Amino acid sequence: MPFNVWKTTSLILLLCSTLSLPLAGETKTFPTPGTDFAQFKTYRWAAPRFLAKTGIVENDPVIGPLVKEAVDGELAKKGLTPVTEGGDLEVLTMVMLDASPQVEAAYYAGGLDMAYATPISVMGRYNRKGTLVVNLVDTKTKKSAWVGIDSENLAGAGQEKNKGKVGKAAEKMFKKYPK
Repeated sequence: MPFNVWKTTSLILLLCSTLSLPLAGETKTFPTPGTDFAQFKTYRWAAPRFLAKTGIVENDPVIGPLVKEAVDGELAKKGLTPVTEGGDLEVLTMVMLDASPQVEAAYYAGGLDMAYATPISVMGRYNRKGTLVVNLVDTKTKKSAWVGIDSENLAGAGQEKNKGKVGKAAEKMFKKYPK
């Protein structure tokens, strides 16, 4: 059964907006407590996603292959094997290509008639340019097993210049993988 992609993408964005994101080049990881990482042997990919000024884009032709290559290499070092179907983990990735503030929602007091209501809360996020997020989802429980976030500046450069940056971000991230 496929994951709800938009729900998972929203979770990744929520993590990035509510957690204290690292400064440029720093890495944070969030393993789910109690997870037995030795049980994971295989993984499959969901389409890499990229948050650009135009919204969420799948399979960016410049950054997409770099992200897949870097994450594949790090997962191989951890003894995990890619599969096209099934898999113990599903790899969800997000790269924030552009920095931009965005208003998420405004909540109003009162009922559905908001013509005269006063806003009581506005939620927003600031998408940090060049942030790489990797979310490994346990396919059995359909819950995140591990999330890594690195804020290397991945935006605005061509494929050759970004190859080293994406590889470095993934390497730093997976040094903290609990296996």
